[in-house]
Amino acid sequence: MSTLRFHEPQDRRPPKVSARERDPSVRGSALLFWAQIVGNAGLFVGLLLVTRALGPSGRGTVAFITVTALVTAWIARLGVTEATVVFAAQRPEARPVLLSNSLAFSTAAGLAGAAVVCGTLWFVPAARPASVGATELVVLAIGIFTACLADAGYRFLLGCSRFRAHALVTAVTSWIYPVMILILWATVGLTVALGALVWTGTQGLRALLLFSVAVRHEGGLRRPSRRLLGESIAFGVRAWFGTLADSLGFRIDQILIALIASETALGFYVVAVNLSEILLYFPGAVSTALLPLAARSEPGSRTGQTLQAFRSASFVTLASMLASTVIVPPLIPVVFGRPFDASITPFLLMLPGLIGFTAMIVFSNALVASSLPSLSSVAPTVCVVVGVALDLTLIPFFGASGAAAAASVAYLAGGLSALLIYRAQTSFALRELVVPQPGDFEVLRALAPSPLLPASLVRRGTP
Repeated sequence: MSTLRFHEPQDRRPPKVSARERDPSVRGSALLFWAQIVGNAGLFVGLLLVTRALGPSGRGTVAFITVTALVTAWIARLGVTEATVVFAAQRPEARPVLLSNSLAFSTAAGLAGAAVVCGTLWFVPAARPASVGATELVVLAIGIFTACLADAGYRFLLGCSRFRAHALVTAVTSWIYPVMILILWATVGLTVALGALVWTGTQGLRALLLFSVAVRHEGGLRRPSRRLLGESIAFGVRAWFGTLADSLGFRIDQILIALIASETALGFYVVAVNLSEILLYFPGAVSTALLPLAARSEPGSRTGQTLQAFRSASFVTLASMLASTVIVPPLIPVVFGRPFDASITPFLLMLPGLIGFTAMIVFSNALVASSLPSLSSVAPTVCVVVGVALDLTLIPFFGASGAAAAASVAYLAGGLSALLIYRAQTSFALRELVVPQPGDFEVLRALAPSPLLPASLVRRGTP
């Protein structure tokens, strides 16, 4: 056979290229997906150690601190980081100024957010759980500041399509978290304040590395521009309402559980949330990689890219939901301990909403990329309004299960709203949402060899 092949006419067809080489969105999705897998695996191990060491109540208090820090950071950014993604993708020559603006604004926003939130919680003790004292408030203030900077660095690199740099920073810093937790637990013992402080330190290290990469590869820092900052705020505020609502919808229920029910109920709920979030890694990676690519694309091709992203993400999400229904519930008490049997029902109740979340994040990002930030805010706003209304209704009676049911319904409402709004702006048949098309599974094929592993560890011939 080898002799015959030697004498065949030379094949002059273009050499085959991998999916990641053909399509930047595929390459970016694969990198972001594996960054989430590796990074969140580290965070999951760290949270598992915290859960084992502190129990449901302590785990709930740590969740209150970290979630409050993230929510405050999301509020304080005023959409500037969202605008940075789009502007960095569309205006490469302005990236050094955008980076300086983002760093300066995020520093000021983080300090202001920390002062307002921690000051309020100090003077109004009823607004915080009883176990959150002065030490925990100091940790919370630092967490707000570092979370603001980490978000700014991440979004700037996203706009520059520096997916590999972000992936490596995420993977490395996320695994520092469980290592530090384990060291503290084995030596001095783990407390709520120490558990939250390690998370805060991880955010700070991530911010430092992300900005260092940005400075090195995107022309350094230039003098900040008030005009460009004003333009970023004007654009970003319109998208900020949507991303803020999206972020609140994803975390505000945890704060409400701590205030309405108990920290123990929050401990059960965050375990269900952490497990369900694993199923969102793929749609999150696909929609995130879509944003800078679609922002640079012509309107004609943008719709096709968006629909392909939705089909790819929804097919994978649906398959993982069905598998998780059978596999995950028996494992929860084994992994987290028998007391966390109470996390099984909330986990199952959250699964139906994952398809809605997939639709909401894909089509909302597509609207931002289409320079329609105001419309991109509608679906997340619907999601958070429905979610908070149902939280206030269900949590007092059903605790963690009520919050899970509320989240599921809210995501379905947000996903349907995003789909209808995007379809009103573009023209496509509904069957294009569900009928597979050529190229839909290129992302899955691209995920086979992990881009975070050395090429020598990837078997040759893998598509």
